[in-house]
Amino acid sequence: MKTEDSHISWFICTISSGARHNWDIAKEFKLWGIPTSGRKVDLSLAKKNDNLIFYLASKGLVAYAHLTGGMKVPMSKEDVPWAGGIYRYGVVMPFKLDLELTTPLLKSFKNNLMEGTKISTTGLRKGFTRISSDDGLTLVNAMKLHAKK
Repeated sequence: MKTEDSHISWFICTISSGARHNWDIAKEFKLWGIPTSGRKVDLSLAKKNDNLIFYLASKGLVAYAHLTGGMKVPMSKEDVPWAGGIYRYGVVMPFKLDLELTTPLLKSFKNNLMEGTKISTTGLRKGFTRISSDDGLTLVNAMKLHAKK
């Protein structure tokens, strides 16, 4: 987790319940892919050293990481290890895991917001959403405590 730069951003990355195997692929290749459905994505949105929190739908928080490079458009199928390739995943970004939980940390939701945060279920459904530094640090601290159990 990188925090020394005030320009570091935080994102939550959601792995859908029907595609949990994609998490294993992401870890193996140290790469996060964003399905874009052909829409353009601002490649300056996430940059090297930004923080990622990974959420497995219906299971909970599973890890946090930092980006080791910026967002890029994959140019060939070799750049995208998931089914659907460059036709589905229009943006990829490399990461390094800082902590992976052995058991997910399931957070409750009230009024469509994750407990102790302003992260909405709508944001989680998007698959890749910017979150506040406060929410990011809250979740990382919760994951660190959970890892000690």
